[in-house]
Amino acid sequence: MRSVISRTADRVLHTTAGATYPVSEEAAAFHASVPVVDLVVGTALFRPGLLSRRRRGHVDLPRLIEGGVDLVGFTVATRHPDRRGTLSTPHLWSVGVPAGALRSDMAIASAIIARIDGWAASSAGRLAMVRNQADLAAVGAGRSGASSGGSAVRAFIGIQGGHVLERDPANVARLQARGVRLFALAHVMDNELVGSNTGVRGGGLTGLGREVVAELERVGIVVDLAHMSPAGIRDTVPLLSRPFVLSHTGFTRLSGALSRVPRRRFTPGRRNVGDDEARLVAEAGGVIGLTMSTYLLGGSDLDAVARAMDAGLELAGPERLAIGSDFDGGLRTVFDVTGLPRVTARLLAAGQDRSTVAAFLGGNALRVLRATAG
Repeated sequence: MRSVISRTADRVLHTTAGATYPVSEEAAAFHASVPVVDLVVGTALFRPGLLSRRRRGHVDLPRLIEGGVDLVGFTVATRHPDRRGTLSTPHLWSVGVPAGALRSDMAIASAIIARIDGWAASSAGRLAMVRNQADLAAVGAGRSGASSGGSAVRAFIGIQGGHVLERDPANVARLQARGVRLFALAHVMDNELVGSNTGVRGGGLTGLGREVVAELERVGIVVDLAHMSPAGIRDTVPLLSRPFVLSHTGFTRLSGALSRVPRRRFTPGRRNVGDDEARLVAEAGGVIGLTMSTYLLGGSDLDAVARAMDAGLELAGPERLAIGSDFDGGLRTVFDVTGLPRVTARLLAAGQDRSTVAAFLGGNALRVLRATAG
């Protein structure tokens, strides 16, 4: 029964549009020559394994290597679509989270983090966890150490949803000790820290949220504004003294349609970031991760990605954009992770200069992670 639930969810949710684009030898060589970083990948939430190639889903280790990814952020989310975990509780059970852990957000997070650590331990050097500044410094310095003849992919852990802390800011340091390097206070529903852009109230940052922001910066975890309400973004940005991200989004100006279903909260118009918030993030020194979700991009081909890139450059500038694909995050995407070289080829063909493309592919994300790491 467990495997039936997880396989069905994976098959239904993680489809691709199959977008193609010719990748010249020149574009392929350029893609291989620069660091490639994806801030948000949800594979650990949807299947127990990573190391073998699979027919379904968006990401596995062989495909990460094929896509030229140097550093990947595996995200951890403990409840959806509400605080009761109406869907996530049976789903996480189906992918092997122990039943006893499902009563506690911290226990769920610990179980998923242990899964990711286990992947690295069993990978024969093909996957290496980022533990410190030296590990981040090695990203882009040339892959090495994979016994299979390929290159090692490095990985870090991110959290989505401040409810994982169970109202205790001391849990921030505990998560940092487990390898968490990125923390989004919000997820798909409101919590005790901040309102969600797809929540019921969508309020601003609470007093507890302010405590958590300060603690995140103290221990060297990157603050992530993804899924925050506009009010939450406006409240949080002035508090930040370190570089930060809004890890995965599209732009409302490109995909902002409202749902015809009454009271439906997860719509592009609510989930994506508006012009004002994008400018605010950029002006404060944040980096915005561009999703590869067709739903949030407002299109299913490489042109949609290029349009989003153009919008991001206008709103934020070339030093403020990154990849936050949300592969294996429950949404249809333009392609799976092996399609990232096609993005490079499409952007170069559109006339984007190489420094801008390199910054988008990984340079900007690395700058934030290296500046913030404790």
